[in-house]
Amino acid sequence: GVSLNAEGTCFYGMQVEAVMDRIKDNISLDHLARLLVDVQQDSSAIVDSIISEYQRELMQLIFLGDASNRNKVNLIIANEITPHLTAEEYMDKGEYENELKQVIGDTKAAYDISEHDTLIFGAYGLLVCGPNSRHHEPLLCAYLQFITIDIFVQNYFARMWILSADMETTNKVIEVSESDPTSLARIRYRICKLARDIIQLDEILGYLLEALEIIEIPPEPPEQAGRSLYERLEISGMRSQLVRRTTDLKKNIAGSQRYLDVLRERAHVVSEGKMFELNENLEANSRKLCNLQSYNSNTAHSLQILQVMFAGMLSFDWLDRLTGNWTVMNTTWLEFIAESMIRNFPFGWFIISMLIWVVFAWVILKAFNILNWRSQGVITIKQRMNRRIFVEKLRDLLKTKARSFEERKYDLEKDIVTLTYEERDHRDWGNSRPKIIIEYDERNQYLLDITLHYNKRVASKNLAFNATELREKLLGEFQTLGIYDEEGEDHSADALAVDKRLAIEQRINAEEEEGEEEEEGGE
Repeated sequence: GVSLNAEGTCFYGMQVEAVMDRIKDNISLDHLARLLVDVQQDSSAIVDSIISEYQRELMQLIFLGDASNRNKVNLIIANEITPHLTAEEYMDKGEYENELKQVIGDTKAAYDISEHDTLIFGAYGLLVCGPNSRHHEPLLCAYLQFITIDIFVQNYFARMWILSADMETTNKVIEVSESDPTSLARIRYRICKLARDIIQLDEILGYLLEALEIIEIPPEPPEQAGRSLYERLEISGMRSQLVRRTTDLKKNIAGSQRYLDVLRERAHVVSEGKMFELNENLEANSRKLCNLQSYNSNTAHSLQILQVMFAGMLSFDWLDRLTGNWTVMNTTWLEFIAESMIRNFPFGWFIISMLIWVVFAWVILKAFNILNWRSQGVITIKQRMNRRIFVEKLRDLLKTKARSFEERKYDLEKDIVTLTYEERDHRDWGNSRPKIIIEYDERNQYLLDITLHYNKRVASKNLAFNATELREKLLGEFQTLGIYDEEGEDHSADALAVDKRLAIEQRINAEEEEGEEEEEGGE
């Protein structure tokens, strides 16, 4: 059966009556070792169905997502062991000791607690054999309570070191945040996960201290064999050691919390720096837009006035060619019209001049509106990249483009290059050449932003690209040329320990699924 105590101790008990062809007596240690492996797995499945989701989450935290395979303590009680030898003879560093290692791990010590009873300690269990061994079961169970807490504390210590390593890695990520545009999101994620782990570890530590206070030390048995076993188990000394170690863990947790506060403050500084840089860029862009707006407004007004004036000048010049010297006005066939409608008609020529002006102005404005309409069919695509690249390959690509603008901004940590180019072959883009603005960090080798301007009204109606097709074509060109440094983008080496464990499990599951599919295909 299964027994769960309030302090957290969990016992799985079973009486082995037969294993394969060995019934009741002379059960082989080889068979028993295989049986214990199954018991280890089945007991975890049973307890997982009993405890709450919160308790399962705490277990997964301590054992790094592998709580189902957590180490347990085997207590084997046997009425007899064959051959029956003294404790020293079992520790022969040979055949007997190797057999015992299958069920209790590396043997540590062996004692004769009475003339017929023997106690053997192992790395993950103990063996008590003899006719009186069942009488010592309460004392052995009390020992198990403390030894399981001891094993849990060891795993707790290991998890603390993993947590410290994760915080050190987070500190390194913060240090390179100025040169890595993707670091801020990873820093925030890591700090949130670390804070959650520290809170839960602190809660677990409270439960450990409470369990050590609740567990009672059994009194020393009156009989000689019981006193000898009580002395060998050293239960009272183990409790005091666990209390001291748990107190040390409390100090470690407090130190981790303070270190996390420092990391959080540094992350806040990084975030403020990013925000300050963004505000500077917005302020600079706003000034540029204001200046451009005023210039554009003045230019538009001036252009409109010039267009009307140019239409008038052109119309008057055209009329002057007709009515001036060596014009058709001096010809005989136009003399009647000139005399009757121009010379003899008051304001006739003025009215004709105005009409011609209106006609020329209408033609010019119509042409202007057509050109203006075509210029307004622009599709703009802005893509935030923040991807690691090979700068040399990007330079090779840019050499083939018609570059029209280049701006460089040098900083303490970054060299930002903004470059504008236009595609040379309009046939690849539906007879409309797009203008592309690319921004990258030359020193740290990061592609930051891409902006594409494409005039769909200039392109052929049947060949014009839409926004989705433009984005796929542009990014596909970069992907085909291999400018992305995918190995440099891989941050799995700096991932949290929990995330690394999860990635390993996913890879194992994927390999198992592929193997099953191959087997089904072979059948």
